[in-house]
Amino acid sequence: MSTVITRRHLRWPTRQPNSRKGDNGRVLIVGGSPEYSGAPALSGIAALRSGADSVVVAAPEKVAWAINGCSPDLVTRKLPGQFLSVRHFSELKKMASRADCLLLGGGVHPRPQSLSLLKRLAALPRCKVLDAAALDAFDPQSLRNAVLTPNRGEYLRLQRRCDLRALVAKGNIIVAKSWRTVIYSMRGRLQNRTGNPGLTKAGTGDVLAGFIAGLIAQSGDPLQASINAVYRLGRVGDALRKKYGGYYFLASDLAAALRDIRRGMVY
Repeated sequence: MSTVITRRHLRWPTRQPNSRKGDNGRVLIVGGSPEYSGAPALSGIAALRSGADSVVVAAPEKVAWAINGCSPDLVTRKLPGQFLSVRHFSELKKMASRADCLLLGGGVHPRPQSLSLLKRLAALPRCKVLDAAALDAFDPQSLRNAVLTPNRGEYLRLQRRCDLRALVAKGNIIVAKSWRTVIYSMRGRLQNRTGNPGLTKAGTGDVLAGFIAGLIAQSGDPLQASINAVYRLGRVGDALRKKYGGYYFLASDLAAALRDIRRGMVY
């Protein structure tokens, strides 16, 4: 039996009047490859739009420069080499210790060295969002404090690879993406009914992953962050469909429109 997500399920992070930079969420994104520099950029912008104070994107050097060109608001750590590798682990582990939430996998080329790095990062005792390549890299026996964001194909691979019930029983959350996203957690199954088929467009999953990570960084509540993100992102998608008269909006439009979600302009 599914519970349908409605506005009454939403709880947004609050800020203290005397808070300082960094008090309201720090996100570390590890991702990107020469073919996919846009994925971590979209995630980073979405994390900032969620309200997080700081987002750092760690990516291969040339990819990181491309991300800097996408937005002056994103800080990048330029890792040596063309692809992510296990040799970057020590530095990224130190960076992860200063973050409130990690987002792993977006745009990563599934090379063995890159997957090995993601596996080690996924084992760190931090709140984390696993997307794209990271969904093929974690250890099902040890994974904790994680939100997994598979699309339909990735979800089917996860089913073959591990016991999803056991994964959820350990406190992990699965956000099964579609234009009717379903959230699986220890509290049961939640179904989202906002959104439209335009949300199947490439890059929208990166926006969702970043939005979730940013909200986790602020609240420390992965389930609430997932609920807020899928519901509001669907509302934004509905507003953009109406604005453009069809499914002509882009993932970058979705990320940009997140600025309006708290002002009542898109729902």
